Amino acid sequence: MDNESDDKIGRRLGDLSDLPPELRKLLNVAKLDDLEEKIISTLKNRYEGVASVDEILVGLYRDFQYIPDDRRTIANKLYRMSKAGHLEGVAKRKGVFKMK
Repeated sequence: MDNESDDKIGRRLGDLSDLPPELRKLLNVAKLDDLEEKIISTLKNRYEGVASVDEILVGLYRDFQYIPDDRRTIANKLYRMSKAGHLEGVAKRKGVFKMK
């Protein structure tokens, strides 16, 4: 197995929201925090899985009345979520993320 394949191990699960709670509690994957769950919900329900940082900010407010301290907070969270395999950046589109 090469290093590139090794990097994917544990990150191929994708969105787990469709799984029953009984199964999710058995999984030993990083749990989404409250903001990450809100971002996933907003992407899925409001923007069909793809949105820019601006759209996510507006969606978070409209769906949850959430206002971050600054834009960097959300941008950093989206970056970390993409590194964890929850989201991915859209090629050739800066600041646009989609669900995996």
